[in-house]
Amino acid sequence: MRARNPLYVMAKPPPEVQAAIAALPRNDPGRGPDLLHVTLISLYDLHYAPPEWLPATIAALDGFAAAPFALRFDRIENRKAVTLRTRDPLAEARAFQKALVNHLLARKAPIMDGTTPEPHITINYRGDRLGSQKMPPIGWTVDEIILTESIVGKTTHVEHGRWALRAEAT
Repeated sequence: MRARNPLYVMAKPPPEVQAAIAALPRNDPGRGPDLLHVTLISLYDLHYAPPEWLPATIAALDGFAAAPFALRFDRIENRKAVTLRTRDPLAEARAFQKALVNHLLARKAPIMDGTTPEPHITINYRGDRLGSQKMPPIGWTVDEIILTESIVGKTTHVEHGRWALRAEAT
């Protein structure tokens, strides 16, 4: 079954960080900077999901509280795609992902896929065979998460909700 409308919780960089990433020579200029994101958790494909799953997911996220966390990338790597990554453990981001999964599970929210990929930003989905290289660090403090549906093949994101992260949540 090929994904058609996968649903994710993601973090998007602020406009000034989007601009810095878009200016990288290995970035795909055909994709708008507003599509740049870090996937925090892959949930399920809305195309195949029962209609009650999306409202259940939104309700579970309404009750989620967590503190902002930093993301910082200092490498460009070509794997199947060209991505921004770091060798740093991103411990805060990984702890956030774990807390998010635990919260969703505790509220019995549907998380069929439930994967938490290593935080990265894809800047070119085609790959460029140029290998890995260091770069000046690009990062930001994630202060909100976005429930986003990706329309496969349409280069489109549909937002289903935003939730602010607050320091007092810790």
